[in-house]
Amino acid sequence: MKSVIGKLMSELDTPALVVDLTVMEDNIQRLQHASDEAGLQVRPHIKSHKTPEIAQMQMRAGAVGVTAAKIGEAEVMASAGIEDIFIANCLIGEAKMRRLVALARRTPRLSISVESLECARAASQAFEAAGMTLEVLLEVNSGADRTGVEPDEIVRFAGQVTELPALEIVGVMGYASNFSYTRRGHEELVKGAAEEGAFMAAVAADLEAAGHRMQRLSGGATPTAGRYKKGCGLTEIRCGTYLLNDMNQVDIGSCTVQQVALSILATVVAHPTGERAIIDAGTKGLSQQVGQTSDGYGWLSRPGGIPGAVVYKINDEHGFVDVSGAERDLEIGEKVRVIPPRTPTAVNLYDRICAVRDGIVEDVWCIAARGRNT
Repeated sequence: MKSVIGKLMSELDTPALVVDLTVMEDNIQRLQHASDEAGLQVRPHIKSHKTPEIAQMQMRAGAVGVTAAKIGEAEVMASAGIEDIFIANCLIGEAKMRRLVALARRTPRLSISVESLECARAASQAFEAAGMTLEVLLEVNSGADRTGVEPDEIVRFAGQVTELPALEIVGVMGYASNFSYTRRGHEELVKGAAEEGAFMAAVAADLEAAGHRMQRLSGGATPTAGRYKKGCGLTEIRCGTYLLNDMNQVDIGSCTVQQVALSILATVVAHPTGERAIIDAGTKGLSQQVGQTSDGYGWLSRPGGIPGAVVYKINDEHGFVDVSGAERDLEIGEKVRVIPPRTPTAVNLYDRICAVRDGIVEDVWCIAARGRNT
């Protein structure tokens, strides 16, 4: 794949995952600047790109570390030289504890979230046996109703974790994506960011009153990223999709189509009827998750694309494009860029990502954490 560097994007074989470098760099810098202005540290979630080169770009822009969903992702980032890694997920099982200890031995700063006594005990036992300590953030249910200790139980839970010898509580975290995925304006997202910060600050105050030092108040998601104000109550945010974006974020109103950096380059391979064209990206090349408010599996409406052309159906090798409402028709053989509904699931389908600037392939990166699902 390195042989394509310097060539036109249109010369790539398809389907291919491509990122517009100019758009991505602008997204990274804009979020970092807004967070700096708000006094927030950025600890981006790498599940959205799974690519060490991109994580290093985020670090150079000012991120303090990265967030991972899986130990496998964290292992890849550690091998790439990232020195501050937070695993924001429930870790259960002896195999994971062995890997976590091994990861801690080669990572200058490693922390995890805990939301059950079972998880906390397992981590403490593993690290005590290794003669080490582990920093943990207590996960509170901040509105998503997914994982996390209920707010009225968090102080009691903190007291239990404090009794475990190898764990050091350094803060509290939550995932506050409790809004419905409907179109929202900027002011509503700003309000959501403020409400999240106030909630987390109140939880931290209760913990502080009980004698627990809260160094990190961790929250954030892409829809609210860049919309926090100074003194909001958080100390760090863990947004992930913001640098690439996708159609779901366009639907929510957290970004514009012009701010979507990721797309799938596909070739029109058939045009059976006047209303239906076929591209060579199906379930193996596009996210199988449909849009949250826009029906479909992909859109050709990026700048310079074909507004109104929508991938309405996919099977293994084919994407079915409705062109009945498109600005122009498609021609067999032409290459098109398709915006996926959701970035993380699309990225996980590919081994490599082509970095493109002004239509020229500038680099090709291995998506090294792809498939690291344990």
